[in-house]
Amino acid sequence: MTPDAVAAVYLDGVRAVERIAGGLADPQWDLPACGAWTATETARHLAAVAGWYHEWLDRALVGELSRPFPAESIDAYTAASLDVHRDLDGPGAVAAFATSATAYLDRARQHWDLPFSFPFGTVTVGLHAGVAATEWHLHAWDLSQLTGRRHEPTDADRLLVAAAQCVAAADGGVKAALVRRFAPLAARRAPWLTLLRRSGRA
Repeated sequence: MTPDAVAAVYLDGVRAVERIAGGLADPQWDLPACGAWTATETARHLAAVAGWYHEWLDRALVGELSRPFPAESIDAYTAASLDVHRDLDGPGAVAAFATSATAYLDRARQHWDLPFSFPFGTVTVGLHAGVAATEWHLHAWDLSQLTGRRHEPTDADRLLVAAAQCVAAADGGVKAALVRRFAPLAARRAPWLTLLRRSGRA
């Protein structure tokens, strides 16, 4: 996929989070949105993850290609992410997320082909942006459950392909070849449903 195509689905995810969050009433911020996380906690997590991506890009820019933390530890790091912005309420966390995530894309586009390590391997900045876009859309869907109108990306087929390309590059080998072969087929059939199921969502 081209940088412009990935950037479009990425920004669509950021704007979706902002739009959906903007429609939440004050009491809804205390309701569960993502598993046991409230909408406020989900927003804080998003802001923290956008910060991770800046940190990981900083590491890539100085040639550091070790994983920022082991994939096996992602649950612990994810849980700890809720404390990073504990001083922010839900709308404040969404604003921090949108600012950070948009700034990250601006930086990423300047270093699109740079080798970049994340907990699941080493890819490029551009490939990882596809995973970032998926993260934003999935959490937009989580928040949208509180509104009665489930979120769906504008371009779900491209979103699935962008995420699959990153997974394939990180995995390598036979699995990567299968992902590259079948992701476009899945995208034509039910791209958003495929991503929701892959993420463990109903």
